[in-house]
Amino acid sequence: MRNFVLFLFVFLMGNLGFGADFNVFKLENGQTVVIQEIHTNPIVTIDTWVKTGSINETEQNNGVSHFLEHLFFKGTTKHAPGEFDKILEAKGAINNAATSKDFTHYYITIPSKHFDLAMEMHSDMLQNPLIPRKELEKERKVVLEEIAKDLNSPTTKVYNNLMEMMYINHPYKRKVIGKGEIIETITREEILEYFNAFYAPSNMITVIVGDIDTNSALEKIKQTFNSEDTKVSKIKYPKEKELPSLLRKIDYAETNSGYMLIGFRGVKITDKDAYALDVLATILGDGKSSVLYQNIKDKKRLAFNISASNGTFKDDGIFYISANFTPENYEKLEENIFLELAKIQKYGVTQEQVQLAQNIIERDTFYARESITNIAQEIGYTMTTTDNIKFYENYIDNIKKVSTSDIKRVANRYLNTNKSAISVVLPKEQNEVKISNTIKTEKTTQLINQNKETQKYELSNGATFLYTPNEINDIIAISIISKAGEFTERIAGAGKLTASVITKGTKKYSATDLALIMEDNGIKITPSSKTDSFTINVLTTKQQYEKTLELLDEIVNNAILDDYEIEKARAEKINNIKKNRDFPLQKAIEEYNTLIYQGSIYSNSNKILEKTYPQITRNDILEYYNQIFTPQNLVISINGNVDKEKSIEYFSKIFKSKNISVKTTLTIPTVTTPRISTQIDKNTQTAWLFLGWQTSGVKNTKEYATLQVINSLLGSGMSSRLFKNLRDQHGLAYQIGSSFSPNLNGGNLVTYIGTNPQNLEIAKTKLFQEINRLKTEYVGTKELQEAKDKLLGQFVISQETNLEKASTIGWFEASNRGYDFKTTYPKLVNEVTENDIIEVANKYFNDNYVLSIIKN
Repeated sequence: MRNFVLFLFVFLMGNLGFGADFNVFKLENGQTVVIQEIHTNPIVTIDTWVKTGSINETEQNNGVSHFLEHLFFKGTTKHAPGEFDKILEAKGAINNAATSKDFTHYYITIPSKHFDLAMEMHSDMLQNPLIPRKELEKERKVVLEEIAKDLNSPTTKVYNNLMEMMYINHPYKRKVIGKGEIIETITREEILEYFNAFYAPSNMITVIVGDIDTNSALEKIKQTFNSEDTKVSKIKYPKEKELPSLLRKIDYAETNSGYMLIGFRGVKITDKDAYALDVLATILGDGKSSVLYQNIKDKKRLAFNISASNGTFKDDGIFYISANFTPENYEKLEENIFLELAKIQKYGVTQEQVQLAQNIIERDTFYARESITNIAQEIGYTMTTTDNIKFYENYIDNIKKVSTSDIKRVANRYLNTNKSAISVVLPKEQNEVKISNTIKTEKTTQLINQNKETQKYELSNGATFLYTPNEINDIIAISIISKAGEFTERIAGAGKLTASVITKGTKKYSATDLALIMEDNGIKITPSSKTDSFTINVLTTKQQYEKTLELLDEIVNNAILDDYEIEKARAEKINNIKKNRDFPLQKAIEEYNTLIYQGSIYSNSNKILEKTYPQITRNDILEYYNQIFTPQNLVISINGNVDKEKSIEYFSKIFKSKNISVKTTLTIPTVTTPRISTQIDKNTQTAWLFLGWQTSGVKNTKEYATLQVINSLLGSGMSSRLFKNLRDQHGLAYQIGSSFSPNLNGGNLVTYIGTNPQNLEIAKTKLFQEINRLKTEYVGTKELQEAKDKLLGQFVISQETNLEKASTIGWFEASNRGYDFKTTYPKLVNEVTENDIIEVANKYFNDNYVLSIIKN
């Protein structure tokens, strides 16, 4: 919920190329409809928002909104249980829902050629739920598992404890997920009573964004959403008073790090002060140039992560400060946070700080609004919480009106230390790959080949350059992929530390200056390190393109690799390892990752890295840094409206030839006997099981496509076999699925389930049964085609933004499949046969598996 609220406050209307070409309609039955045509990609999002959530619940039915959200997918008079997921996912759709305090919303993103089908099913689900008693009992178990799972989360605990202090009378005090004792006993009649009270057309807003025609879409929604309206009672909620004094709750959990959440009574979304509080939150805790990041995380090193946000609900608001920290720093951290607030209250902020924050809000919106799903959610959230589209239209203009005096005023009015609530959770103990090494002789840039979208060049320095022109918007995305991945490290973890520190200062710019310039100009340069590659993803605009390339040049050629920054990055990574172990799920994943390719770089899990991080020296990082940008090992993929010739010139100069040798072999051991790990965590309410096998990776493209189809069949989404048979039919899990992770020199396919510890053995047995079915039973033609359609539809949806397109074809090229694999991949998927599935399943899914379990 909190993340979603934060996302609301980065709206942009028309300033940077995303105009508000939407239309708002009111149907005869009172339902509101918003339609926006965007024809850049052949997909569409349908998102219906119902103006009810936990705010309309009572102590007797707390959790009914969330429970009902689950039950909507369990069939109607037209569709049997499971059909919604099966039919829609077969078309490649993303079909899901979310419940919060003020709303519940249901959405489908699907290739636009299936719009009519999606609308028919979406409207049927929301108007005609059957809620069969058998399905209700199955889903009751699932929701209870979800509640139990949350009990182990320190982030959930720190948030819930804060809300208990902030709200005594208002229904915002209730947890959205509800209480286990209520979900255990709530009846079908009580659920239907709630549905009939709030799921009326006049209480719904349907948003349609994407590749559709407005008039046709409107006629379709009139045809499908045709139920009669019923009166929804207006509820007057009790107002919360200001906090009487500083409130504090310290809780303890099986964690390795500390969690802090400070809350101040804020304002509801329509209050004029919300704009100034949004800007203040950005100044305080959004980005590397923010006050809290610079003074508390960077200089004093009192927190590993710290941020601020202004969360506004329909009826109230909370201004948050959130931090993750080393437990012994707890008191100093709290003291210094309040000192920074006091400075702003006394001295205010500068005009430069306000301008930077306004730029960050505006520019982040520009990038976010590439996605039709984001646009639909922004519109839906705004309409649901404000009842007025004007807020959506005028938000950025109002942000730009915020002054320095506004910031000082709201800081003094709302951020009163003596009227804050502090929630803290502390640990219980305190109470084979080919790499080019040769230097090519200087030559001119050559066009190697091209398709209808992309041109492939070899630059004069030997780098591969993929140019995909795109004039739809001014966003420029660049993905730079080095084939010198982590397997070229001298010591495990050097690549990850390199990725963390190369943007923390260059010969020309200090770490602070670099962060400030990027945030002020809306430039994002994000390095990351993986086993098979080192990647720098860049997001910028046409106006800032040359400045971006200047900064990129500094980062790849002149990073100072400061010892102080290295120590900070090292400490942060070690803390993140400890933080992950606060969650039983992550401990099970860590053990699985350690075992699946034990003895190779692919199994350099946190268990390995926590031992090697302390040993890494600056020379190790410098050695890795000097080898990764050898141009003969680079693929540079650019998508956007840029000057091709100038870009070729820039990248030919930025990446300079280097006579550096890197190792070219990678040994991958195979699993020859079962590897089983069982961990005991007495505090976990959910048992987690990961069961997986080694497979081939990306090089064998036929097997790659077959394994993708197997994963789609087995555990991808709510129409998969695991979801239907173990979750829906037997109610064994809330979280279940499978995942295929292909690397250059091998891959693995893992199945996983989170279940009640009492059901662990039966869950394990049924996982093996589903694997055995793949080995012994032919997949039916219809089921196979649906799995393929789901897979390919999801691939289309995954290629929505410029950066997604640039990075996808860049990786295809870097992994020796060629950038045109984007075209080849669908053909390979459609060629997979029933025989292929049985053959590949028998080849890999044998007795040499890896099993990781954590239980109480």
